[in-house]
Amino acid sequence: MTYFLYKDDISSEVNFGDVIAIDTETMGLNINRDRLCLVQLSSGDGNAHLVQISKKSLENHDNFPNLKKIFSDPNTTKLF
Repeated sequence: MTYFLYKDDISSEVNFGDVIAIDTETMGLNINRDRLCLVQLSSGDGNAHLVQISKKSLENHDNFPNLKKIFSDPNTTKLF
């Protein structure tokens, strides 16, 4: 497996195809206290795309344009 690491958003050049497996990691189990820190994406091709999410990036609502595009695409099946 090959890992690709990104900071605060995924590259716009990554193409997952029709199905994307997605996993997230938080700093703990309390959603009111423990923030999102990692998003993992894969199309099942043996590659894992890891997006580290900084605390500062969560404060800006204009961040993550490429992740938002992936998550809002109605033509892609997301497996969580």
